[in-house]
Amino acid sequence: MKKLVLVALAAFAGCATPPSNIKAGPSDGKQCTQADKDRLADITSRQQRVANQDALGVFMIGVPLGGSETHEPEIARLKGRCGAK
Repeated sequence: MKKLVLVALAAFAGCATPPSNIKAGPSDGKQCTQADKDRLADITSRQQRVANQDALGVFMIGVPLGGSETHEPEIARLKGRCGAK
């Protein structure tokens, strides 16, 4: 039973964070440009796709399937710069 719990915890630990759960980082003092907004939209979409794949994989077979691609640091930075929540 303990092994099953450890395997489940390890699987959930490997899951990508949904973009809505990523907090804005500190503002770096730079102005938010349209390119920043476009990049934020693009990587937010990618991060959501990976999080959905991970959730589905854990639900179906107990293993995250989204891969190791994560954009959490860049999403947090751009959210902070552009005032996004």
